[in-house]
Amino acid sequence: MMKGTRVQLIIFVIIIAVGVLIISELAVKGIIESKLKDAIESGVDGIESTKIRLRVFPIISLIFSGRINSISIDCKGFPMEGLRIESIVLDASNILIDMQALVKEKRLIISRVEKGKAEIMVMENDLNKYIRDLEGVPESVHIQLNPGQIVIKGYIDVAGIGVPVNIDGGLVIEKDGTCLNYTVDHIRLGSAALPSIITDRLLKGLNLSLDMAQLPIPAIIKYANVEDGALRIIGSISSILTENRQDNILR
Repeated sequence: MMKGTRVQLIIFVIIIAVGVLIISELAVKGIIESKLKDAIESGVDGIESTKIRLRVFPIISLIFSGRINSISIDCKGFPMEGLRIESIVLDASNILIDMQALVKEKRLIISRVEKGKAEIMVMENDLNKYIRDLEGVPESVHIQLNPGQIVIKGYIDVAGIGVPVNIDGGLVIEKDGTCLNYTVDHIRLGSAALPSIITDRLLKGLNLSLDMAQLPIPAIIKYANVEDGALRIIGSISSILTENRQDNILR
């Protein structure tokens, strides 16, 4: 009888211990997620919202070594050189972060990422707001995103007359996949190409580019899809990019 009571007591103690361990793991995980969120938002002014989801076990490996099994970062309204990014979703695994910098200095320093993926969404309305603030670009210039096509139209002043123009160009991945640029090929009036003396002023101001090194975790662009009213960019996160940058620091 006494032996059975001891077994029940041991089982009860084990259940309590496991419960305490699980609660402690969840509590610490929540604290670290909050600190990561604060580090990202304090490092980039103007982010509208950030959600962090971690998968770490055991939690002691994160506390003492900064090792994370996987992380998901979801940012809404991310500003990038004056352009509002609708959403950024980053998923990465086997990450090493500097816990001291995170806890004491409110900085996110990533020294290693094994692999991951990135998805960036840019909306047509935000692109148009961005180009309206570019110096040298007429207010009439408008970007329209159609499936598989970027259409830029507007009017330029020629001897006091507003001349309608169409801009031909495309998206180009540059700098080993870390930058996406819109390159203008021609500015046309109907089917005729306008002379450079007219187009140079507009081309000088029309600068559309995205630098993936500015993301919370840097990414390499794989491809970009133009959809109805939106631009979707798909990228990968690798240890090579992180090593080349040495440390990705948000402060």
